[in-house]
Amino acid sequence: MDFFEAQDEARKKTKWLVLWFVLAVIGVVVAVDLLVIALVDEGPNQIYIVITASVLTGGIMLAASGYKTTQLSAGGSVVAEDLGGRLVMPGSADFEEKRLLNIVSEMALASGMPVPQVYLLDHEEGINAFAAGTEPSNAVIGVTRGCLQRLSREELSGVIAHEFSHIINGDMRLNMRLMGLVFGLVVISIIGRGMVELLRFQGGSSRRNNKEGGNVMLVLFLLGLGLLVIGGLGSFFGRLIQAAVSRQREFLADASSVQFTRNPDGIVGALKKIGGSEIGSKIKAPKAVEASHMFFSNGGMFNFFLMTHPPLDVRIRAVQKNWDGKFESSEIKPIAADRTTNNEERKSPLDALPGAVILGAVSGIGQGEHRQISKGQELHRGVSQRWREAIQDREVAQAVIFGLLLNEDDQFLPGEISFLKEEAGAGAKELALQWQAETRGLHSARKIALLDLALPTLRGLSPSEYERFRDITRWLIASDEKVELFEFMIQRVIERHLGSHFERKAFQNICYHQFDRLLPEANILVSTVSEIGAGCAEDAESAYLEATSGWKVRLDRKGVSSHDELDEALDKFAQASPLVKRQILVACVTAAARDGKLSSGEAELLRMIADSIGCPLPPFPGEVVEEEI
Repeated sequence: MDFFEAQDEARKKTKWLVLWFVLAVIGVVVAVDLLVIALVDEGPNQIYIVITASVLTGGIMLAASGYKTTQLSAGGSVVAEDLGGRLVMPGSADFEEKRLLNIVSEMALASGMPVPQVYLLDHEEGINAFAAGTEPSNAVIGVTRGCLQRLSREELSGVIAHEFSHIINGDMRLNMRLMGLVFGLVVISIIGRGMVELLRFQGGSSRRNNKEGGNVMLVLFLLGLGLLVIGGLGSFFGRLIQAAVSRQREFLADASSVQFTRNPDGIVGALKKIGGSEIGSKIKAPKAVEASHMFFSNGGMFNFFLMTHPPLDVRIRAVQKNWDGKFESSEIKPIAADRTTNNEERKSPLDALPGAVILGAVSGIGQGEHRQISKGQELHRGVSQRWREAIQDREVAQAVIFGLLLNEDDQFLPGEISFLKEEAGAGAKELALQWQAETRGLHSARKIALLDLALPTLRGLSPSEYERFRDITRWLIASDEKVELFEFMIQRVIERHLGSHFERKAFQNICYHQFDRLLPEANILVSTVSEIGAGCAEDAESAYLEATSGWKVRLDRKGVSSHDELDEALDKFAQASPLVKRQILVACVTAAARDGKLSSGEAELLRMIADSIGCPLPPFPGEVVEEEI
């Protein structure tokens, strides 16, 4: 399963989606015009009334769609809260919630993406889940209480892997856009229902008091009734678009789940339990209809033609060819202990990992087989239970980042400590020094995993706490008047993932469809990667030449660029099409892979480049460890 091709296909579907929406809007406008012509007879002025009705109807639908899209740009938490979801805090003491958080963390680490927030729909007994958000930075995973209580760990892993596929393959972003557009079609029905409800109670008294006024009220009542019917048709076409867009994507997500977990029994078992339960996957929340296309399985609100997911038996047989046709019981059973939550820690020294062999990684860029939950489990175990529990506290999570940024040079460290004490308090200073000592000498893979695991906790900061945290990190990075690569990576991660969460950034449009338009920026990135892992200028030049051998125009190697140039290059590639992003990542990994090893600096830079342009990069072979630290 190719990440970039899936992303590109989702982008193309977005264009068709907009076209279908425009056609549906035109159809609704024409229907409203015919309704106005039937109800209003004003002679020569009728044409002006019809034009006004057309403009108002189209304007209202477009405005409603724009409003909903803007609202959804805040991220997946908006959808989760509308569905009655409750944020599962990283420090939850509930065993079922701990198991869920462990699975989500493992899959995020295996995918090379930040750990998303997790929401639980406490009052939903059906087996269902969803992924929502405009990008991985503000993505959330939502699951029902029935999912936690009725599925085994491997079945729950299969469901969560399915949802991660929607995040990684661009479906989540497409679904959010779809939700915004469909609301524009639904709003006419909402207006019509409001008019009918309002005038039904006022019409009688108006007719008794004034015959002419009563006639106007009757016309308005009929207009509202007509809008309700027309809006219903708009809603129907909106749901039809939802079903058409999402059904085929579900097969892709099911296949990706099997590829991710290496266990077809997981997702198949979950689907069988949905079929064997009286409740199934039904969602009772009032706004479930709006988000129906986002769920793991049908929420139980549509007939066959409007089903947003293929039938269960079709999905099961697509994975398990020899299925006997029997569903399974989904009774609530005691849950076995989760192997990732035991408190026994294995001791190992805080030494750096050896360089990882990444031969063959270039051709595998974007391929689904490189995303394996087993790698995420290894990375998860590579961060000790004690550390995982500690960073669930907001003060500790901030101190981890401060500790990673504290300078080891005695020339600058006293000033940084003094600043930290003044801005965050003595407790924060002591915690930061403690974490600096504990993380000294760690390989980047472990530091990155620790950073990813801290992000859900940091998203729980208040806006004022986030601003203070952001300002302190910026000061610590700039305090010695030079920015190390690891510091630059941390700053990019904070600005991208926490900034997206707190600053409510909107959808980012694609501006670059041709790699050649970004050759200067590509040259900056590849030149930088070539020099990071090179032992001498000749090695850097050789790595650069090999990475750029397929370019139409060969540029001179620039050498290590300034961070401002890197920022600008990364921002432009973030606005590139998925296939253009693949080209730059292949070139960068080629440069890093030339010597068959992955140094800390190369790991940091590759992660930062992939993360900054919105392409989660899974850990390379050998970049993970099994022992805890």
